[in-house]
Amino acid sequence: MIFTKLCSLAILGILLGNKCVNAVSNSSSRLKFTIEPQALTTSVTQTADFKLLFHGCDDNGHNITLTWDAEEQIKLSPSIITINGCESEHFSINISSSKQGRFIIRPIIITSNLSVVDDARLFVQLKVAQYRPLIIVSMLIGWTYTVCWTIGDYFQAWTSYRRKSVVGLSFDFLYLNIVGNCCYATFNVVLFCSAFIEDEYFRRHPFGLNPVVPNDVGYAVHAVFGNLVLIAQCYIYQNGGTVVSTAVKLLISVYVLMVSVFCGFAIEEQMHWLDFLYILSYVKLSTNLIKYIPQVLMNYRRKSTEGFAISNRLLDLAGGLLSLLQMVLNGWNYDDWQSIVGSPVKFGLGFVSIFFDAIFMVQHYVCYRSHTGDPK
Repeated sequence: MIFTKLCSLAILGILLGNKCVNAVSNSSSRLKFTIEPQALTTSVTQTADFKLLFHGCDDNGHNITLTWDAEEQIKLSPSIITINGCESEHFSINISSSKQGRFIIRPIIITSNLSVVDDARLFVQLKVAQYRPLIIVSMLIGWTYTVCWTIGDYFQAWTSYRRKSVVGLSFDFLYLNIVGNCCYATFNVVLFCSAFIEDEYFRRHPFGLNPVVPNDVGYAVHAVFGNLVLIAQCYIYQNGGTVVSTAVKLLISVYVLMVSVFCGFAIEEQMHWLDFLYILSYVKLSTNLIKYIPQVLMNYRRKSTEGFAISNRLLDLAGGLLSLLQMVLNGWNYDDWQSIVGSPVKFGLGFVSIFFDAIFMVQHYVCYRSHTGDPK
């Protein structure tokens, strides 16, 4: 498929063409501090630990004293660290908080020659929950809705396999879905794997961490695989003459043209590759808003939902509700409602998915309950 090939070429271009841009650096002659891990989660009744690692050597022999820039509710031990000499060292830091919320903790480095110190990306993101058991509950909710979203396509694949037919399944829905998921997978894979892209992201978000984690990569790649299986079934089993509509073909052509143009801009260095990835995320957003409409219209015209696995939508509905529940639960437990307000797109897409799932429920269980086949 041309869109899949285009996304693959974009990944190769970014990873192979730009990864080594910052490979040569003069930072080896500087003192370097790193913190591991940079993201910590605890509760107001618990403590957490991280390590401060010191590398390199100060040719001028300056002593270095380090203390912490943190809110008064944050307690760190040791609160002051002194470093002498050139050997690499590591220090274990104990941290606790008497207040829930999200905090950024940075070290204050005191030396007579700050130019020899490389303190880039030197901070800790601390999330403090009111109740620790709710952290575990939130984690379980996250795994549950991920499983719901992951296995949903298999129910549709099984339905088509059992019937040896894909009649009742909208090809428009499938192709819009594969376009969006290819863009989503490209975004996740590249941002997770490319140091070049990650460095640009950190430059724009000095106190941010990479938003893509291994689970995101696995889920996105699996979603593309699941879509390809469903599309392959459309050409193996009886399809009743169903084809991709002209309108969707034109829309996908616009997507391909747009992605190609912006990919060209990135290759010619007229825009950064990170901005190109954001373009892909907007494509994913737009497809999510419209991809369900063709299936709703097909069910309406046929006056039947036969061939369309309602179990897939039940799992999607459960996943969407659990995702929103997790956001609300975390907002309350961490006193961090800004995480919801600051992500209106994610929150809004959750409601869009739930809205269409509700329509499918009504069509299947109310409107066309007695119709088990195509109308004559």
